[in-house]
Amino acid sequence: MENPDLISFLRDIPLFTELEVEDLEHVATHCRMQECGKGHLLFHEGDPYRGMYVVVRGGVKVFRLSPDGRETILHILFPPQTLAEIPMFAGADYPAHAECLADSRVLFIEKEGFLGLLRENPDLALRMLAGLSRRLRTLATQLEDITAHDVRTRVVHYLLEEFRRQHHPDRALPLITLPISKSLLAAHIGTTLETLSRTMRKLEEEGLITMKGKTVLLQERERLEREYSEASGHHD
Repeated sequence: MENPDLISFLRDIPLFTELEVEDLEHVATHCRMQECGKGHLLFHEGDPYRGMYVVVRGGVKVFRLSPDGRETILHILFPPQTLAEIPMFAGADYPAHAECLADSRVLFIEKEGFLGLLRENPDLALRMLAGLSRRLRTLATQLEDITAHDVRTRVVHYLLEEFRRQHHPDRALPLITLPISKSLLAAHIGTTLETLSRTMRKLEEEGLITMKGKTVLLQERERLEREYSEASGHHD
């Protein structure tokens, strides 16, 4: 990624949206791009903290393992989402494992150089606080979606968010491709694979979606939008 492209990419990351071009150029000097194969572990829970990551291509799951080896997925991240940014400021080790879900490209932002930049420029740190606050609000919203809504509402919300993320103006039909397996999706929204499959079949029976493999056609996208809005209380 050439430097102008890197600056443009950094500007789209919530943590850096309040920064000026000059600030972003300084941040870029402490970044390096990494190509990672499917299954590559970016870090393990408890590893000494080296820096944060940004997903440029592909996807990453963040998870924890119980003593008996059971996996709990905390986040599924896609471009241009960040991971492990909180320990950058908290001075902690990596709090979980992070694994690439597919062949991926990630941007690594090295801890020491980045923190040195913030120490030299307190105004930069203050501007970044706004971006960090935005990221924390997003995490709080995700937690609310899991704890406050039923499975159907969570599924509808996920499909609508994927439509917005994947939408192309020249695409005639409201099609999305599920970027992760159904088992990962079930874990991501906090349910079982059986319950997810049953919910998707119900939406299909009602004529709201049509599924073929990993491709989902949102037959009645506006009805899905209304349903989520009513269920979540997000009325226009």
